[in-house]
Amino acid sequence: MTSLLYKGVGWDMYDPRMTLKGEAGEDDIEVGACCWISSTNGEIYLSDNATSIIHGCALTSADDGDELVLVTHGRLRVTDSNTPGLNVYGQRNAGGSAPNVRVSGAVCGFSVENYLVFVHIDSVSAT
Repeated sequence: MTSLLYKGVGWDMYDPRMTLKGEAGEDDIEVGACCWISSTNGEIYLSDNATSIIHGCALTSADDGDELVLVTHGRLRVTDSNTPGLNVYGQRNAGGSAPNVRVSGAVCGFSVENYLVFVHIDSVSAT
């Protein structure tokens, strides 16, 4: 898989009642990557410069055609340190990203600890 600039390590906690399930529409979707669901074909894609919409963050890694669950509320461990209390965003550069304070895009939660973000998507998060 292609490595994201900011990566998710794994989920500390998430609410399974607040997840969305679909089919991955592209390869290299990594754990924690911000994603959106296409209204054209219902498949899940990385949120990047093609769209500023975030419907959820990937529960697991997936390739094209794999079943994928998007988490809309949960605590995600990340590889890059974030300042607690600041909003986190989904990257708008090609390739997508896990939520991070250093990128621009749609707000999709906030940093709880240096390496822990709270993903909180009530509806469509968009810029």
